[in-house]
Amino acid sequence: MRLLLAALLAAFGPALPAQQPFDTRGLPVDSTIVLVTAPTSGLQISDGSPAMKALRERLEKLSASTQADADDEPDMEKALRTELGIDTNDSQNAIAIGLKMEGPENITGVGILRVKVDPKRVDAYARKRGITPVTAGGRNGWNALTFLDALAQPKAGKVPVEPGPPSLGVFVLDNRTIAICDPKDAAACFASLEGKAPSFALNAAQKALVARTGRGYLFATVDFKRLPNEIVDAVGQKVDVVNLAAGEKGPLQCAELVGDFATAAQAKLSAQKLQGLLAAAPLLLAIDPAEPLDQQTMKKIAAELVAAIRPVKVEGKQASLALSIETAKAIAVADQAIGMIEKQAATPGAPTVKASGGKKKPVGTTTTK
Repeated sequence: MRLLLAALLAAFGPALPAQQPFDTRGLPVDSTIVLVTAPTSGLQISDGSPAMKALRERLEKLSASTQADADDEPDMEKALRTELGIDTNDSQNAIAIGLKMEGPENITGVGILRVKVDPKRVDAYARKRGITPVTAGGRNGWNALTFLDALAQPKAGKVPVEPGPPSLGVFVLDNRTIAICDPKDAAACFASLEGKAPSFALNAAQKALVARTGRGYLFATVDFKRLPNEIVDAVGQKVDVVNLAAGEKGPLQCAELVGDFATAAQAKLSAQKLQGLLAAAPLLLAIDPAEPLDQQTMKKIAAELVAAIRPVKVEGKQASLALSIETAKAIAVADQAIGMIEKQAATPGAPTVKASGGKKKPVGTTTTK
């Protein structure tokens, strides 16, 4: 689902107050995998804060310098800004993604982008680039895959027509909402967005998890009970559901990962294995003065993160892992990582680690029906 997950480039953002739910309207009730964010306004990690603004500017500068050596990798974020007028740095941006999996190569779902957008400008761009129109659920939209191809080739003319019916459509519903889904599911998605049909919703335990992280800005869940057997078998762990939440609590960035297991014994065993890895981390991350400086830096960064992890907790069939790190320290760690990349990029003959300019690089998936 190229465009569905490439949507992350346009809409990374966190945080609603803990007492307010994440906006999951439009997502299928029976989603197997869910990822949702909320606006970052007022947070220390918002692009509006001086430290994060400086970090973003430094990363974008690095991205621009490495982009010159990577002509085969289009700057999707730049295309979204210049062609569609979508400000990818807007702290009001948010996304919601809900996926269903019937097999490793059979993934369907919905992506909702809550971004400031001009529907007329998007329509004009789609017509100029010859993107195939799509009508579904009483709405007009475009073939999502050809739309992505157009953004990926900003200097090209009209994009080639995708053969056969579109597997994904992109629909600009208003000046704050873009929906990406299979045209066959469009009517259900639109009804859900309008509150006329149910959507995925966080249960009581998930809401409590979000609240523990302070002002939550990220929530994700994977329901292994709904995954195909071949995927569950490959994972190996008898976990039923995994939930992740991240948020800001005072001067801290907090995250918690919770696994619900089929039995208390499996939860305890999983926790013991994970705690064993954490106990071994200081030895594995010990710095040898003879190591290359880049490797030493990577170990320092990893050690900072490991030090922020609290001991694994087990309560009945549930095992959880929590992390809290001072925001200033988290930004300093990110700064160290960027410095390492800058050094690699400036070293002749050294492998270059490409920077993303602040974009969130999504993992590609495939959609078949």
